[in-house]
Amino acid sequence: MMAKNGEATQADHGKNIHDDVETLRKRLAWDALQGALSMLGESSMKAVMHHLSKRGVNINSINIKELDHVLYSLFGDGANVIINEMCKRLEKEYLRLGLDIGNDTSATMKERMIRLMRQ
Repeated sequence: MMAKNGEATQADHGKNIHDDVETLRKRLAWDALQGALSMLGESSMKAVMHHLSKRGVNINSINIKELDHVLYSLFGDGANVIINEMCKRLEKEYLRLGLDIGNDTSATMKERMIRLMRQ
């Protein structure tokens, strides 16, 4: 909400920061997904990305559980390779940016990625 003098209120700044962080998380997850899929080669990556978009997975609605389900329907147990690679890339970017990744080594890669996306 804008104050009468046209300046943003403190609540607006908090919301904008939250929106910026949320946008950053989505971008990082999307980039990590594309990087992980790039292991398949460009044409295969494009085909998988098209399949994902048809199922509602895009940069604005990337849900790890849904992504895992769609990848599993395509690759079976091979989806774990993509999810693990995505998580490694995501963790690397979080560390590079100085964001907290947690240190729960008992969690699976998928569980760790879900936590990263929720922070």
